[in-house]
Amino acid sequence: MGWFWPSITLGLVFFGCWTGIPLHLVLTRWHRELEAKHAEIAARVAAVPHPAPAEVAAPARAETGDPAYAD
Repeated sequence: MGWFWPSITLGLVFFGCWTGIPLHLVLTRWHRELEAKHAEIAARVAAVPHPAPAEVAAPARAETGDPAYAD
């Protein structure tokens, strides 16, 4: 019975490393990938010129001719 407790201890250490190392890698890496993706999207959005909402709304109402869009 003297072999039982050392093998349980080694088994717990092995199991802890087996689960803890991948969990640590996942928890530390997802945040960096998410930040990189957000930076890529922000750069893409900043490169496209966006018209002001007032510039878009006025011609759209004038082109329709529908009384529902009248001011």
